[in-house]
Amino acid sequence: MSRGKAAAAIAIALLLSGCDSFPRDPANSLDKIRASGTIRVGTEQDLPPEARKLVEQVETATGAKAELRRGALEPLLDKLETGEIDLVVAPFTKKTPWATMSALSPPFRTERQGEQTVEWRAAMRSGENRWIMLVETSARKVARGKATP
Repeated sequence: MSRGKAAAAIAIALLLSGCDSFPRDPANSLDKIRASGTIRVGTEQDLPPEARKLVEQVETATGAKAELRRGALEPLLDKLETGEIDLVVAPFTKKTPWATMSALSPPFRTERQGEQTVEWRAAMRSGENRWIMLVETSARKVARGKATP
């Protein structure tokens, strides 16, 4: 093997050795949920069937049980940012300002509220990529009708 190829192989090996747990959760959200056995879910209203299926899907994927916390949307999203809540499940408008402040799952239910269309989504703390991927995968399953209870 030439020197250049050997150096490239070593560089790739070093890069891959740092990839032990991608994607990463800087605040360890998913690990904390699994360790505690509890998913702290915020909602401001009763959950429609699709939202309940999403919560059940996430419970199955994590082995944790959901603990619902009721409240107004803005304070719940503030608690999400500080890590006091793991997930907020609520209807959001397409132009919600919260999309820039938190990670929103794909919509799993769409409904009309007066003149406006809202999409039910799950909001997660930005940057918690392992947790976000798990919830997004669950939301897609619910949206396609393939969720497992």
